[in-house]
Amino acid sequence: MLSNIKSELFFLKQFGFSNRLLEEIYLSEKAPLFIIFSKNEEICKKFKFSKKDRKLSEYVEEYDKFKSNFFKEEEFLKKNSINKIYFKYDKTLLSNLIPQKKMPLFMYSKGNINLLEESVKRVAIVGTRKPTKKSVSITEKIVKKYIKDDYVIVSGLAEGIDTVSHEVALSQSGRTIAVLPTNFKKIYPKENKKLAEDILRNGLLLTAVGPNEYTFKSNFLDRNQYVANISDFIIVIETSLKSGTMNTIQNAYEANKKIFYVKQEDYEVNAKIESFGGKVINDIE
Repeated sequence: MLSNIKSELFFLKQFGFSNRLLEEIYLSEKAPLFIIFSKNEEICKKFKFSKKDRKLSEYVEEYDKFKSNFFKEEEFLKKNSINKIYFKYDKTLLSNLIPQKKMPLFMYSKGNINLLEESVKRVAIVGTRKPTKKSVSITEKIVKKYIKDDYVIVSGLAEGIDTVSHEVALSQSGRTIAVLPTNFKKIYPKENKKLAEDILRNGLLLTAVGPNEYTFKSNFLDRNQYVANISDFIIVIETSLKSGTMNTIQNAYEANKKIFYVKQEDYEVNAKIESFGGKVINDIE
């Protein structure tokens, strides 16, 4: 799965140590366990242990038990070809798509990783969690068009436009990637657990949240940037001025991806999208 050092970093992260500390240790080329559990004040200062990191570093025996039990019991770590762990500093399919400065220390996938190949065409379909009937209809038409053109549909498994995008792709025997703000055990929203399972038949689930990690508000914003970066371009169906969708648009702009959008009824929203280089879709039919 991973080299010894990377594996140790993975387990330390699942135990609760900060991403920043573990990355700093990796780049220092020092032995992770020696640094983490040294109880040396100078080392703690040099590597800038957070208060939580310092507290966890007192539990060396607990860590050993955790690691042993986690390795034996965690479903994601069972030998299974559809489960993959990606390390930030390895050359992988994901590192080809997500810039290193945007890449977390670890990312995780479940499903058909061939959908991340450079030769595969991917389009992100994004929009509000509470779409109008018109927007749902437009989404259905757009997804069907791109499935017919052999594109993989990328979205975030959220309510609304994301859900419609994934469901229509599946109904057309198409392929779809869902980028999650949670780990694979705690699908959000919980109503989409069955949809996530259906996606796995021929699609892919992707997340930056490890199997023993909690989800924070920042994970939703992180999800948006991964959606933008792994896609060739994005299509915006419906959004408001301050929303997760607008955040995805900004991430697409920063990633130098083309942005297309359905003209909104709000002038300010249209102007905002256009400020990020967005172009109106004129041929929805």
